[in-house]
Amino acid sequence: MSVVITGNDLRIEDVYNVAHGKEKVELHPDALKRIITCRTFIEQKIEEGEIMYGVNTGIGEFSEVVLTGEQIKQFQKYLIYNHSAGIGEPCPIE
Repeated sequence: MSVVITGNDLRIEDVYNVAHGKEKVELHPDALKRIITCRTFIEQKIEEGEIMYGVNTGIGEFSEVVLTGEQIKQFQKYLIYNHSAGIGEPCPIE
């Protein structure tokens, strides 16, 4: 059985089952269409030079800094890495 990602009805039980290898993940075709639509929109706006906070600008005190094409790619990766942190003891496996 698979957890089908629709973008509308993900349950904590689904996350648990996938994390523990009990179920696989599938992306619903409608969800994929929405992802492609959003990505196309963002890429078009970047190409047009439209300023979008946190997409082609820095964030916080660097929000006035407009990023170049290569900087945009690096910054988006940085945002993911920057938010992948925690404090305290690790949660138990279960």
